[in-house]
Amino acid sequence: MSAPVEIRNSATGKLLPAIGPFLIAGIFGFFALKGLSSGAPGGGVLLVVVVLALGCLGLGFFIARGAFDTSVQVVLDADGFRDRRSGGVLVPWQTVRGVRLVSGQGSSMLSFELTGPDAIRHAPASALRRALPFAWNTVHMEVSSLDMSGADMMAAIRRLAPGVRAGR
Repeated sequence: MSAPVEIRNSATGKLLPAIGPFLIAGIFGFFALKGLSSGAPGGGVLLVVVVLALGCLGLGFFIARGAFDTSVQVVLDADGFRDRRSGGVLVPWQTVRGVRLVSGQGSSMLSFELTGPDAIRHAPASALRRALPFAWNTVHMEVSSLDMSGADMMAAIRRLAPGVRAGR
């Protein structure tokens, strides 16, 4: 029996995407302060710039908060996989027909193809699955923000679930 693989958030996978909103908030804040210091009229515009700066700052903190969450996010074991970010439901390997790694533009995702009449019961909450009725048997797991690469996760799945078709 193989030991379970516990996967946590990657600090860089969460902090780097937050840089953009922080930079935009800084730019908006700079122009808001510049407008205040110059005494320029236009209270409505200034208010909008301040609201945009605060919104971008809030978005940056929202994105970056995951870097400080050290709890286990995904567990792969001999019974199946569990993604805490999508409801924490155990998806048994018996309901998984295949898994493939989808990569591109600096992000990667594992796509699990589920089978059987009760596959939907085992599937974690997925906005895509709810929005697209034809995607009911596919579960997507974003892996670029985790501390284990997609290729390493595929290797662990091949080791833990030899009956699951694992492709690229």
